[in-house]
Amino acid sequence: MSRDMMSSLASSFDSLPFALQILVVAVIGVVPFLESYVGAFVGTLVGLPAPVALVATVLGNVLAVVVAVALGSRIAQRRERQREQPRTSRQEKVIARVDRWGVPIASLLAPMVLAISLTAFIMTTVGLARRQVMVWQIAAVVLWGGIFTAFGLGLLSVTG
Repeated sequence: MSRDMMSSLASSFDSLPFALQILVVAVIGVVPFLESYVGAFVGTLVGLPAPVALVATVLGNVLAVVVAVALGSRIAQRRERQREQPRTSRQEKVIARVDRWGVPIASLLAPMVLAISLTAFIMTTVGLARRQVMVWQIAAVVLWGGIFTAFGLGLLSVTG
């Protein structure tokens, strides 16, 4: 990101009321593949206090995870009722990977490959424990948001 682009983005963002700035960062947190990591990073870079940017984007991302888990659980329950169908090869792959690493490791590492909310949806759709998926996906949201908040603060300190 060039300095001019960062300055332009920050000045545009500064023209918004503070509550709207927080809402924008929270909405970034809801969007798959942007989520807490991009929201926290952008929020920090454009001048929101780091804790505010982190909390706003985490809340947005947690909302997306809750919705994804709820939808995934409904699909899993429907499949349980119609259990004649065998699992697909994709479902078997997800279960095999989670069996290999466990829900905690799969949840914490999945954002390197797939959106956190999509990971939560997939895990619950194949029948993994809803509560465990929710807890570890929220931990991933907070962890990745915190890491990218730190990156944003580091970039700000380097670029001035």
